[in-house]
Amino acid sequence: MIPGKSQFTGIVRSVALCAALLVCLSLVPAGCGGFRGVMPSAVQEESFDFKKIAIVPVKRVLSEDPRQQFAQCPLTGAFYRNCGVPGETAESDLEELFINELASKRQYVLIPPERVEGVHRRVRAASFKKTTRDELKTVGEELGADGVIAGYVFCYAERKGYTYAAEQPASVVFVFHLLRVSDGEVVWTGIFDKTQESLMQNILDLRAFFKGGGKWITVKKLAAQGIKEVLKTFPERE
Repeated sequence: MIPGKSQFTGIVRSVALCAALLVCLSLVPAGCGGFRGVMPSAVQEESFDFKKIAIVPVKRVLSEDPRQQFAQCPLTGAFYRNCGVPGETAESDLEELFINELASKRQYVLIPPERVEGVHRRVRAASFKKTTRDELKTVGEELGADGVIAGYVFCYAERKGYTYAAEQPASVVFVFHLLRVSDGEVVWTGIFDKTQESLMQNILDLRAFFKGGGKWITVKKLAAQGIKEVLKTFPERE
């Protein structure tokens, strides 16, 4: 059967699309990376009039059993992928990236982790039976803050290899919560779970591939992209 005009046009378009994709792939090194995993997500309420926010030092969360692939968030009880947090820079990296990005919005007075840490440590020591939520609420009250941000890192794996030839890609999982001090409610949550992936493995994730510069990136750069993504949903002041 000879195809009609509309069918023939559709066939031509399909062939052209396939050809374009093949050309793109031929121009891209096989080791170039996009990303896979859970897309950044957040849950939030309507905008509210917070003025001062205390930022608790980021905590690493690991499973008690090394064979377990998930670990539980101390604040919400949700489970997140756990691939380990080797080294000593994960917490400081995430704190620096988060504070710098949030401060660029210039909407809130931020109480930095170095000021919050002492209060948080004292509250934890004096509250054996308090939940994490109650501890954070108390910290916020003592500091005169409207909100408290608590961040947790579950995975912070550095790439193994080089820019264009990695044996193992960077992988990061973190979550930040914003707790309202007046009632202890979590009013915003930003989640990021990503492992860099080659373009050949995931041709549909072109945006992430080009954002990565077409190469295997470090875990800190991957985390920086994640911070920017989750803070796009951070509540605006009224």
